[in-house]
Amino acid sequence: MILLALMLLSLGVADLARPQDQPADRLAVLRAVGAGAAVQALGAWGAGLDWRWVLLGIAVLVGWVLTTPVGALAAKVHPWPIVTLGALALGMLAASAHLPRPEGWLTEWYASLALGSLNGVAFERFALAAGCIVFLVDSANIIVRMVLAGTDPGVMASEQTLKGGRVLGPIERVFIFAMALSGQYAALTAVVAAKGILRFPEISRDVAGRKAEYVLVGSFVSWSLALIFVPLL
Repeated sequence: MILLALMLLSLGVADLARPQDQPADRLAVLRAVGAGAAVQALGAWGAGLDWRWVLLGIAVLVGWVLTTPVGALAAKVHPWPIVTLGALALGMLAASAHLPRPEGWLTEWYASLALGSLNGVAFERFALAAGCIVFLVDSANIIVRMVLAGTDPGVMASEQTLKGGRVLGPIERVFIFAMALSGQYAALTAVVAAKGILRFPEISRDVAGRKAEYVLVGSFVSWSLALIFVPLL
């Protein structure tokens, strides 16, 4: 789990460090890669991982930043960054099973925490949960927008009139992730119902149906990203 946790955490931090509403210039790309690489290196050092895993993590980070669009999406969006990321996530999860238990200053710090809620929670699970939460903020937004643009470029025009989704999406995903992790499935139902009530007036006035597609596709992809890692925890 530790390799997957570091990958998600470094990607999430890198995406938080680059602008999402305008094309990233070279300085923004370097800042994003630097922030993500620092997290990757510190996390690997603190968990006692071999430096080769750090290089692999940084390579994944650079590939993600260079191939995922920010700001105005390109006219044609390719699914390969998402597919490759999914394959790498599975590979890192499998590789983590063959690694020794993480040991280092970071694991010692975690063991010293006097928090009752963390009793019995392994460091790897804690790290993966933290990585998921950071990833769900901006990185998941990028994936949702890529899927929407790949479905129908015209659907993204609804983003200009439904801008609240860019803000509500991360909050919604983190809430759903936390509720699913704690087994509060009734709360998940309330979120889905509230989302439908909130968006119904705007969708009902849309004759072309693109706002409905934007909300439905975006919501299902967003919810899937929030829930996909829960079985691992």
